[in-house]
Amino acid sequence: MRDPGLIAANGGRIPAHNFDQADVVVSLGADFLGTWLAPVEFARAWSMKRKINEKAVAMSKHYQFESFLSLTGSNADERFTHRPSETGAVALALLVAMGGGGSAPQLPAPLAQAITKVAADLKAHNGRALVVCGSNDPNVQTVVREI
Repeated sequence: MRDPGLIAANGGRIPAHNFDQADVVVSLGADFLGTWLAPVEFARAWSMKRKINEKAVAMSKHYQFESFLSLTGSNADERFTHRPSETGAVALALLVAMGGGGSAPQLPAPLAQAITKVAADLKAHNGRALVVCGSNDPNVQTVVREI
C-alpha cells in the first residue's frame, strides 16, 4: 500500500506535497518548479491552481522567500530576498507570527513586514495552505513542519 504522504522517486521515497490543493503556497528557498525533489510533478500540480476558468475563478497565491533568484521565485506572486544565513531566522519568524512559541529573531524591516503579511494569509487559509522549505538543515525543516 502506498503511503499518501510519500511518492516514489529514484528508488527512494520523498515527501508528497499537494500543490494542487493549496490556496496559498509559501516556499522558503525550495525551487519546486526547477530543481527541488520532483519538479515535474510539483509544477503540474502547482499550475492546476494557477489557471482561472469558469469553474475556478480564483487562483492560488504564491510567496517565495529565497536568497537567490530561482525558477520558482521568478514565477511567484511575491518574492522576498534574504541572506542565505537567514533562512532559519525567516522560518522561525514565520512560526512565531503564526502563533508558535518563542520570540522572533531580529530581521530587516522589509522582511519582517513580509513575514507578517504571509502569516496573515496563511492563517486566513488554514487547512488550504502549504509551506515548503529547500533547506537541508534538519532544524529548519523541524520549524517549517511546525508552521
